[in-house]
Amino acid sequence: MNQPTQTNAWKSLQDHARSRNSVDTSGKRPATASACNITLDFSHQHISEETLALLCALTEELQVHAKIEALIRGDKVNLSESRPALHTALRAPEDAAIWVDNHNVMTEIIATRRQMERIVDDIRNKVWLGFSGKPITDIVNIGIGGSDLGPRFCVDALADYITTDLSYHFISDSDPDSFIHVVKNLTPETTLFLVSSKSFTTQETLHNAQKAMSWIGSRHQQHFIAITANISKAQQFGITNILPIWEWVGGRYSFCSAINLIAAIALGNEQFKQILAGAHSMDRHFHERKFAENLPVLLALIGIWNNNFLNIHNLLLLVYTKHLEKFVPYIQQLDMESNGKSIDNQGNPVTHATGPIIWGGLGNQAQHSYYQLLCQGTHKVSVDFITINTHRGKMINDMCTAKINVLSEGVHDQKNPSSLISGDIPLNHLQIQTISPFTIGALVALYEHKIFVQSVIWDINPFDQPGVESAKRNRLAFQ
Repeated sequence: MNQPTQTNAWKSLQDHARSRNSVDTSGKRPATASACNITLDFSHQHISEETLALLCALTEELQVHAKIEALIRGDKVNLSESRPALHTALRAPEDAAIWVDNHNVMTEIIATRRQMERIVDDIRNKVWLGFSGKPITDIVNIGIGGSDLGPRFCVDALADYITTDLSYHFISDSDPDSFIHVVKNLTPETTLFLVSSKSFTTQETLHNAQKAMSWIGSRHQQHFIAITANISKAQQFGITNILPIWEWVGGRYSFCSAINLIAAIALGNEQFKQILAGAHSMDRHFHERKFAENLPVLLALIGIWNNNFLNIHNLLLLVYTKHLEKFVPYIQQLDMESNGKSIDNQGNPVTHATGPIIWGGLGNQAQHSYYQLLCQGTHKVSVDFITINTHRGKMINDMCTAKINVLSEGVHDQKNPSSLISGDIPLNHLQIQTISPFTIGALVALYEHKIFVQSVIWDINPFDQPGVESAKRNRLAFQ
């Protein structure tokens, strides 16, 4: 593969960025694209039709389309670990066939779906009983990183869809107060723990799982389900109810796997299937649509333009619904753990910027915290605004529109120089039709694929995490 900075398209984009026309925000420019009940308005980006054409030329020179085909097909795109990255298979239809090393992985995926469905029905129908014969009332997810942030976001975002017959809790770190705080109002005989760890060696997770076993007592079998790729380790730990995940799915890409069992229990099987349907619908859009109208590719190319050619290395996510508050830390991990790399696929130091710093939160709260810095501060930032159309005409969306106008157009009052706001902040506006399981699945897949496309352009591996692994090894060395 060509080094990205040595391609003709990259050099043309550098020349284009230095020219005055490249940041001209006047005139007719590409503005919107839609898929899966999500509309992207990028009319406030510093992108002209020529910019977009040059960015698409970059994808051709770097063979992005072929890399997308390889991802979907199940090729070993995780080069450092010699594995596929088949999160798309997790939501593929049951008649699909996806072959890895002469084995159709859909066979295992479908079997695990059936296993999940039985567990979900048993718990929701109060057939799954604790050691005293009483039905389960509280579900506690023990996990960290990808085994926590996705399920936590999902349950929070879809609160309007979950059954109120059960309560849902999360323990994600080794702070001793975390476990105590969660279980203080629970009863051992009616509590079920989901222990989620791909490797089943994650120290924080095992630490809390051991506490949970001590809290439950010796008759613990019906109070634990392990979700892991290391079944033997879970069995050695003393857990007999086990749902598999696989080495070819990274923790942060496991949203549509059994890692999200707590959400499946909360939502029920039919609504969880809608999450898979939404994600698969975005997968098909990503795989089939041409790049100039492809939502994940457009988001990726806009990010490349801002990060590598306009030198804006911050991406702020502002969400204008409480339902999406936990989407920000979820995407923060997904993006920064995937593309926070400085070594390329050949093992050489990169010579260009890679993943940006991701931060943000509730957009309305930002007005009273860091919005002033956005308006008149000295740091460069790009922004993804996310709203839902069901709030159209309500104060929350009106305030979002006002912020978009100020940050893009600025405020120019010659009588009061101290009120000058330059504007010209490049921003996207993502408009979601409504918060539903389908759109949540599509939204997650949208950002997954955006991150992958950027990794291809930067020639880095988004599916390993050597920095995270080194921290784990370093901790063990001090024990």
